[in-house]
Amino acid sequence: MRNLLRLLALFSALLPLAAPVAAAPQGPLVADHPVVEPPPRAHATFEAVWRLVNDQHFDPEFNGVDWDAVRYDFEPRVDEVSSVAELRALIGEMLGQLGQSHFVLIPHEALGDGAASSKASPPGTTGFDVRVRPGGVLVTRVDAAGPARDAGVRTGWYLVEVDGTPVDELIAQAAAESRGTLRHESAAWKMLLAKVGAEIGATRAFVFEDGEDQRHALELVAIERDAKRFDLSGLPTMYLEVAAQRLEREQASIGVVRFSNWFQPIQRDIERALKSMRDCDGVVIDLRGNSGGSGLMAQAIASQFFREKTSLGIQRMRTRDQPLTVRKKPKAFEGPLAILTDETTGSCSEVFSGGMQALGRAVVFGERTAGSALPATLTELPNDDYLLHAIADYLTVAGESMEGDGVQPDERVTLDRDSLLAGRDPVLEAAVDWISAQAGS
Repeated sequence: MRNLLRLLALFSALLPLAAPVAAAPQGPLVADHPVVEPPPRAHATFEAVWRLVNDQHFDPEFNGVDWDAVRYDFEPRVDEVSSVAELRALIGEMLGQLGQSHFVLIPHEALGDGAASSKASPPGTTGFDVRVRPGGVLVTRVDAAGPARDAGVRTGWYLVEVDGTPVDELIAQAAAESRGTLRHESAAWKMLLAKVGAEIGATRAFVFEDGEDQRHALELVAIERDAKRFDLSGLPTMYLEVAAQRLEREQASIGVVRFSNWFQPIQRDIERALKSMRDCDGVVIDLRGNSGGSGLMAQAIASQFFREKTSLGIQRMRTRDQPLTVRKKPKAFEGPLAILTDETTGSCSEVFSGGMQALGRAVVFGERTAGSALPATLTELPNDDYLLHAIADYLTVAGESMEGDGVQPDERVTLDRDSLLAGRDPVLEAAVDWISAQAGS
């Protein structure tokens, strides 16, 4: 078993849901059933997972859970599993007892390591994004160029089916597989995001419902994404995206930056974009859909907005606190900064948005974030799977934790269907109006 010995400070929603392939067996086996043979290294893997949480969880009270009792309840059931899938389901169920984010078993088959993975086709895009809302699954973004745009898909449409499966069934599946450790909307978004994408050249069949309640059955062929590949041992391959633009208003010039995750391959792209916006009247960082990444990168990007050394808060471990230091930048942007969030803003993005908000350096617009903000590390297990496990809690300079509650926006703005059908983004508009007001005052 090898510990990767590096903190993936705050990252969870990058991962697919830790979905069990088969249900873990319950209770003792019936006597006349054949003898069950657990998969190789099953007991060693179970022991390693329990021990890692026992020794490295930041809270000696384990979030109010009797961790010794959990072992007593679950360990005998290892003898009853007959496959790797059942073992993973059992371990996932055990981790779910903690009721916290960043405790995820990652199957070795999903990892992005090795030559075979490097030759695999990157995932493509069908050119749109969605969010779960009370009325259904809304199309919230359609790429300016892509299959969805070409087929006439518009923001504000409902997504009704994916490859013949009603989205309601997918949402229910996501809720069950999240085991209560993620907000329902966040878990559903992750599930749908995977379903909306496909390998380059593959076809997805969708059913949409437009603003006139008319349904459209469309087949979209996935195209290559404008993204940078990123492989990290112990994690599935990721594809990172950055988009930047300037919005010119009568009273203000406003820079807008949106990016998918906090990882090094796109750090320079983000820094270049922000440096080019230093003459703007204000900057918007759109973290909707940004599921997390490296805390070190969040600290580096935060430095673009401070001319004096400061801190985003601390990582509270079991035996010590570690400050999240932000270095000073003599030419840092000092104008108004707005951050956009919603339920898909997770992990490291919550550290950045909550930390900047607590410092009074940014105003947050949108909706409450995912509430999955525990610093974590990766450890390889005896069966070659990996365990992502939290080793710290994050606290802002005000002493507030983001775990569970998430970041509450300063100005709550919902992404409603009428606005989307009209081609508007009310969250971005609210931030732009605020910056424009600051520039005109």
